[in-house]
Amino acid sequence: MCSTLILVSCSNDILDRTPLDEISEPEFWKTTSDLELYANSFYNKLPGWSGVGFGSAQMPDVGTDLGLGTGVSSRLDGSQGIPNSNSNSLWSWDEVRQANYFVSNMDKAVGLEVEVNQYKGEGYFFRAYFYYDLFKKYGDLPIYDAYFDNLNTDELYKARSPRNEVADFILADLDKAIALLKPKGDLAMPRINKEAAQLFKATIALYEGTWEKYHNGTAFGVAGSDGTVYLQQAADAAKALIDGGTRALNPSYGGMFNQTNLSTNSEIILWKEYDFASLGNSFGNDAQVTWPNNFSYSLESIRSYLALDGLPTAVSTLTTDDKELANIETNRDPRLAETLMVPGDVTVINVDGSMLFWEEPTVGQSVGAYESQKYRITTLDPSTNNYSRNTAKIIMRYGEALLIYAEAKAELGTITQADLDISINKLRERAGFDFVANPTAKLTLAPVTDPNWPDYGHNISSVLQEIRRERAVELMNEGFRLDDLMRWGAHKLFVAKRPKGAYYETLIVDVAPNLDSDADGYLDPYAIELADGYGFNPDRDYLLAIPAEELVLNPNLEPQNPGW
Repeated sequence: MCSTLILVSCSNDILDRTPLDEISEPEFWKTTSDLELYANSFYNKLPGWSGVGFGSAQMPDVGTDLGLGTGVSSRLDGSQGIPNSNSNSLWSWDEVRQANYFVSNMDKAVGLEVEVNQYKGEGYFFRAYFYYDLFKKYGDLPIYDAYFDNLNTDELYKARSPRNEVADFILADLDKAIALLKPKGDLAMPRINKEAAQLFKATIALYEGTWEKYHNGTAFGVAGSDGTVYLQQAADAAKALIDGGTRALNPSYGGMFNQTNLSTNSEIILWKEYDFASLGNSFGNDAQVTWPNNFSYSLESIRSYLALDGLPTAVSTLTTDDKELANIETNRDPRLAETLMVPGDVTVINVDGSMLFWEEPTVGQSVGAYESQKYRITTLDPSTNNYSRNTAKIIMRYGEALLIYAEAKAELGTITQADLDISINKLRERAGFDFVANPTAKLTLAPVTDPNWPDYGHNISSVLQEIRRERAVELMNEGFRLDDLMRWGAHKLFVAKRPKGAYYETLIVDVAPNLDSDADGYLDPYAIELADGYGFNPDRDYLLAIPAEELVLNPNLEPQNPGW
């Protein structure tokens, strides 16, 4: 049996000699082992770290308003263009086709019902997973609910269905998966589980609900829908996961992200394990070796963190400072200290117990000078006397369900104090806010004012502003930000603007003189590349263009996405 989330290649004879979607029926689809073997191939498609030797490990939020890379994001800059062909594999249906082949054949297998159901549930989950990836990029899609060969012209030249129908199809698959999959605690090995399907349903329903709400009346919206139906599904799915009681917040926020093994972590729902020593370069990563991984947080991200009394820094009476890295974490949300590197933070714990400490940023690789503490494993591996190459990758965790529940309820206008107490306030309490010493640290329904709230381009309540802030901080650099900007229709936040970095203090000047800074003294790393700010076109760039060649091959895919 193959280990699933450890990225192990299966060496089974059938898969070696026959393409996954061309396995002949006489030799396959008989047992639960056959289902497991085929389903294992899907796990490599889940997000992970790049393998050893690929250079810097891509930080998940790079290229957004919260995470800066050494280059400019083409998505926010609107510079991706219309691909002439599908050579870039953006409009790729290979994974959906393979999932459909599995779904179309899985009923043939015979075995213990609960085991057969587990793999059937995985089939529906992965079809939803692959469809969602295309859905976020293109919106309207052809709906394929079964496998077909290359002679079926009706399916090959199928038209696109409206995005809400595609969303319904994806969510229906997840309902099937939820009914079939085992709970995480009943699985002997780390596999797709009921909780993962519940969380994924909540994620997708929130995405579509807020998309339809904030794109209402535009070319990207759905006529006659404000997203309420999906927002309710998001709230219900997240609440079902919460009420199930099988997952709980990990006691330590920062302690989740610097591990090589998360098998016993109460918060983790789905994760990817690596084993470089046993399996080689493709099964290890350079997340630690190539630090700071060509990544920096932005000034905007750092300013998202509240003061320790739970109030925005602009209105708090506590002293806060964003002009010196040495002081920036003082009187701030404790998660900032578990996210950002500042002078005195440990960078290496040698095998003999001696330590090395962070002194200043490596500005050539961290252009904004805000280096990440998150994901940093400082303890050297005793077997190699070097950094670990097995940093675990979190794919799904329980904390996201709490954020989805609060956001969906706030968007629906039905949120209560009890809802906040089982969601946002649980996260703040875990982070280290003291509600007794600082009662204002607890989020309530009472109006809050922050003169520096982000301008998303639409009016939202103060409680929703704070829930969005909480989402940004709790999920900082975990890969959610681009999707959030797209579904919120939040182009006003970044169009014709460029993200800034740390204050150009003496500490940074001494190691990197002559850097660009703005009129207020903050690093301006994209001053040349983005002289006029991000060029995102809100009438076009919320969706990608279907490759021109695909429209020639199948004219029924027309019309092209708006603005293209």
